[in-house]
Amino acid sequence: MTQSTQQLLKTLGIQHPIILAPMAGATNADIVAKVSNAGGLGSFGAASTKPEQLRVLIRDIRERTDLPFNINLFSGSTEKYDHSVAAGDAISQRYRDWHTELELDNTPEPIALFGPAEEQLDVLISEKVPVISFHFGVDQPALKRAQQSGATVLCSATSVCEAVFLEKQGVDIVIAQGAEAGGHRGTFIGDYRDSLIGTFALVPQIVDAVNCPVIAAGGIMDARGIVAALTLGASAAQMGTAFLGCTESKIPTAWVKSLKNAEADQIAVTEVISGKPARGIKNRFIDELETINDGLLPYPAHYSLSRLIRAKAAKENDADFLAMWSGQGVGLFKETTVESLMQELLTNSETLLGHRELAAVFRKSI
Repeated sequence: MTQSTQQLLKTLGIQHPIILAPMAGATNADIVAKVSNAGGLGSFGAASTKPEQLRVLIRDIRERTDLPFNINLFSGSTEKYDHSVAAGDAISQRYRDWHTELELDNTPEPIALFGPAEEQLDVLISEKVPVISFHFGVDQPALKRAQQSGATVLCSATSVCEAVFLEKQGVDIVIAQGAEAGGHRGTFIGDYRDSLIGTFALVPQIVDAVNCPVIAAGGIMDARGIVAALTLGASAAQMGTAFLGCTESKIPTAWVKSLKNAEADQIAVTEVISGKPARGIKNRFIDELETINDGLLPYPAHYSLSRLIRAKAAKENDADFLAMWSGQGVGLFKETTVESLMQELLTNSETLLGHRELAAVFRKSI
């Protein structure tokens, strides 16, 4: 085990360099606690969880585990948008047509789906959450408040310049989010298209550019990915899509079925679902909006327009209208449990790390 991995394990208070990706909407107290109890770091995506519900959730996690866990928030800056901006005519008509087809009320007005970030952070601090992570960057006041509470702070970076910026800000650990990662791109400097860098190209560059520990994220589905990430200098691996196959995740069965049947070329980065770039499984929802792809509201206002559609899709297991986030490693997806997945990851990682045949090949060629 490398010194950087040992440092990270000590800092986070965990046994194994495996991090459950927060995945807002796909994590819950059960899966968080089970990952932590298995020696990894369980994480909950709290961006859409209101403060009073968040406090209940944290206490629920603590009833299930006495080990460290992570709560993830979106940067407070993502809550702000220009309320005077209206959706384009074609986009508005598309939503009206869908609401008619699905027998829903009229398209709702935009609302604040996430936060308030400051109030959410108040809850994390008062509940003494041990690890706090941020997505879309982090502002200095929030970072300092979190650290002063005793929490270790993580934040995602999709480029070297973002990682360097985060370290200068004082973030304790950087998450290198490669282009293969499912869900929302964490880009907060420049255009996301310039930061679609593959995980195993991004990780060593970030490792060389910063002094703090680096967590690799994006497309890691099994022990091979974990060992590769560690070999490239990462201190740990963050995994999301792999854990969506665990029964504890409780995502809609239509999402699970789509993950089982999807291939990497069916996974795309799109802005049309939420207004921000995010990687997920292509379906009717994405395909029909991308024929327009003009006049989107700013994030998160645009995301809120589809809230009734997505809620009905989840209730009725309609894959056509779900936002089914997924990484590009989806071809390795399988259904399992947290206990079985963690055991398999640990056993196979140990086997790979102890394998000497490859080293022997290099010795013979010198």
